Amino acid sequence: MTNPWRERWSRERGTPLRYVLVEERDHGPEGRSFPYARGYDLLAKCADVEGLFAEPPVPAVPGEELVLFACAPLGPLRDAVDGKDGGRIGDMLIEVRFKGEKVHDWDYELCDAVVVDQQPSPEDPSLVDIAVEAGVRPPSWSFGTPSDERQKQFGFELFDPEGDTSYGSCEAVPRLFRSRRSPEPVELRLLGCDPDAPLLSRGRGAARPDILAVDRTGRVMTGRSAVLSVIETRPSALGGGLLDVTVSGDVEEQPRPELEPVWEAWRDGLPTEPNRWARFPEELRREWLWLTEKRHGPDRTGGAYHLDGRYVTGHYGLHCALGEALGGPGGYYGRCWNSLFDCLSGGFGAVPPFTLVWHDFEVARRALAGEGMTADSYAEEVVGRLRGFGATVELR
Repeated sequence: MTNPWRERWSRERGTPLRYVLVEERDHGPEGRSFPYARGYDLLAKCADVEGLFAEPPVPAVPGEELVLFACAPLGPLRDAVDGKDGGRIGDMLIEVRFKGEKVHDWDYELCDAVVVDQQPSPEDPSLVDIAVEAGVRPPSWSFGTPSDERQKQFGFELFDPEGDTSYGSCEAVPRLFRSRRSPEPVELRLLGCDPDAPLLSRGRGAARPDILAVDRTGRVMTGRSAVLSVIETRPSALGGGLLDVTVSGDVEEQPRPELEPVWEAWRDGLPTEPNRWARFPEELRREWLWLTEKRHGPDRTGGAYHLDGRYVTGHYGLHCALGEALGGPGGYYGRCWNSLFDCLSGGFGAVPPFTLVWHDFEVARRALAGEGMTADSYAEEVVGRLRGFGATVELR
């Protein structure tokens, strides 16, 4: 289906459409390309967003010291406590739980964290109190500084920056909620913006748009949430009566510069060539997974699928290859252990029973050796989960 909205832009403006800014009214149906999805107001269309890809702002206090009390460390945090790599953890995410439930949008990121001290927890010697030095990047909003009494009802789960791999848990992080100076707002330029864009009528009033990247067909590829205010408008070098609009504010999880080639790989539409994800290193394959189109049905059972395992050298590569095997190039079948469970339960295309022929399985088994929670390799755990749901998995 052609997108007349996108075609009209290209014909009238003579320049490609690459981004739209929309403001959500309510949750429209997933999997529909704007403007066909209901529940959104269009704020602006533009040819590019200059400054969108950037390094995250440096925390206002680059080297704070925090103590993770009564911690049960796992993975890289356990290694750092044991003194590996000089105690360096790298970046780590702290999720806040209240009475056992995750408090959404209240995650703290520790940047370049290093273990500087550790000792057995006095109340439980099997746990450890860990002092870390790190830059602290707070969430874009919070409930303020909770009282000491309220903090006693909190728990904390620790993860890698993407929130996929557990680093353990702890019972208290007392200095986590203290007030910090917010980083400087980011500045973006919406190049080739429609002069009648509703965003411009807001003046300097803040808008809360989603910045959505679209491919050449007008299909939404991915995006980021933001809080933006218009600072300046001027005629665009692209001509056609278009404007370049400077905005300032915050972009949630602003994409780093190295992610831009991943987005560009999808600009011509859904991939048709197998293994396009394999050209990217493991850390960028996570972004590829965010770009994969979710198949919401109809569910189908039976059939045989083939997984090309030559390039499965990490967790994200495994899920890229699995999604492609079961859904074709650009296919989605989970990004991690938990989302794989969701896919196997239905709603994403292939549902067991089916047959999966995993070629070159040994590549994944070796690459992910020692990274399983119960088995020797994460690859073996994935095979076990597939078989547990009734899939026949042949390893070659």
